Amino acid sequence: MFLVALTCYIVSLILQSIAAIIGFSLSFRASDKFRWAWLFLAGGLSLMILRRLGPLKDIFLTGNYSFYDAVITVIISATLLIGIYGIKKSFQNERSKNTALKLLGRLDVLTNCLNRQEIHYQIAQEIERSLRRKEKFSLLELDIDHFKNINDSFGHQVGDEMLVSLVRCIQATLRQIDHLGRIGGEEFLILLPGADEIEAMNAAERIRKHIANTQHVTSWSEPLQITVSIGVTTFMPGQQNSLNKADLLTKLVNNADKAMYCAKNSGRNCSSH
Repeated sequence: MFLVALTCYIVSLILQSIAAIIGFSLSFRASDKFRWAWLFLAGGLSLMILRRLGPLKDIFLTGNYSFYDAVITVIISATLLIGIYGIKKSFQNERSKNTALKLLGRLDVLTNCLNRQEIHYQIAQEIERSLRRKEKFSLLELDIDHFKNINDSFGHQVGDEMLVSLVRCIQATLRQIDHLGRIGGEEFLILLPGADEIEAMNAAERIRKHIANTQHVTSWSEPLQITVSIGVTTFMPGQQNSLNKADLLTKLVNNADKAMYCAKNSGRNCSSH
């Protein structure tokens, strides 16, 4: 019985120590508003650990122990650990849900590339970095040629499927640091950090050729092909000192839009700077 009681006290000490560690770890992840609550919980668990040292000391020095107290102690410790572990899992689950919601709020519902607000935000961030580091970057605006004909001839479901396939096609040609966003209908913006004029035109032509040569599989009986027109503009940090960030963003997107329409007027299925 002596060894059983001693084991129970040692196990309870270990269980409460683990619970206290979990409590302190959660306090660092909690928001400032509720961090004090986690600290108090972890502190209370730590004080209970100190309380467990008394019975252990008595067993070793005097040989006196209470078997009932030892068993109840290990049950209480196990219950506390299970409870705080459950809270931790619930906390992690809520964080995962919040992360997923934030991610969904950044994405276009149909194509899963960035939505209009998020691609504009990424461009604004790149403008700020460019002004700070004095580095160029480029922006592409892409529009599907005669997309209305696809919707009229094959239906809007096929049109939607073409947009999804197009995004996958574009993403296959981009670098990890590039950003693709849908700004409406069949129009997309592609942010190319660090790319100068030549690199941006090369990227645009690579994307255009890849799209033109791709057979897009949809619910239609046969694969379909499309072409795109791409406008290219490059941000020059040394020439932009008189405008604020919002105006710079508007100007840059407008320049890409003008270049895209220039590509449209040049016969489509081409890139224009």
